[in-house]
Amino acid sequence: MINSDLDTHELANAFKIDKRLMIENFLQEDIAERILDACKNSVPFSLQYVLDGQYQSKSPAELAKLSQQESNDINNKITAAANQGIGFLYEGYLKSRVENTTEVGVNQKLDFLHRVFEYMGSEDVLNKIKAITGNQDITGAEPQYTRYTSGHFLTRHLDVVPGRGRRFAFVLGMTKDWHPDWGGLLQFYEKDGTPRDAWMPQFNVLSIFEVSHIHAVTYVTPYAPVPRLSLTGWFVARG
Repeated sequence: MINSDLDTHELANAFKIDKRLMIENFLQEDIAERILDACKNSVPFSLQYVLDGQYQSKSPAELAKLSQQESNDINNKITAAANQGIGFLYEGYLKSRVENTTEVGVNQKLDFLHRVFEYMGSEDVLNKIKAITGNQDITGAEPQYTRYTSGHFLTRHLDVVPGRGRRFAFVLGMTKDWHPDWGGLLQFYEKDGTPRDAWMPQFNVLSIFEVSHIHAVTYVTPYAPVPRLSLTGWFVARG
């Protein structure tokens, strides 16, 4: 599924400069188009956020059961934490939640989504990432589908988590014709919080960077007419 025309040597040299890189046309075009269609029509997204310091995930059905007061309280807490540079709000579908999905093996659309999860951790992909990054310790991938719509964000942070073995974060963009004024940019920062630069969502572009890079996803504006779609996660070293 990886684009066979990628020049690994050239990409590796580019990655060495700052331990981050955007790889255009990462997948074969027909596969990328199929993933895009799945992101639009098949992914069973749940709302992901941090509440009182704890990760939360709620399906549309669970959200619908909340009273207006409960919903307002959650939103107020999310906003208050974000005001202090803490937390996130977006929709996701994680690899770790596959086993809890009763339709696995039955629904062909979901089967495809799960095969993409598996492919991101396959030797085909891992060998390519090892060659580009120069890191031979990578043993797997932790991917998830993400959807950012109006009001969604990911505050400034590092992806270094003790015991998780994360080496490189990645964002495989599944968004066409995005406008930078809509927000949703992958923003990088200096250690003192000074903004460095920002990468715009694109289609079939793999953005990969060492987890030591401070980054965020900027607030998606109310006037963004389409969602920011991607397959995101980490390449990890374990065992």
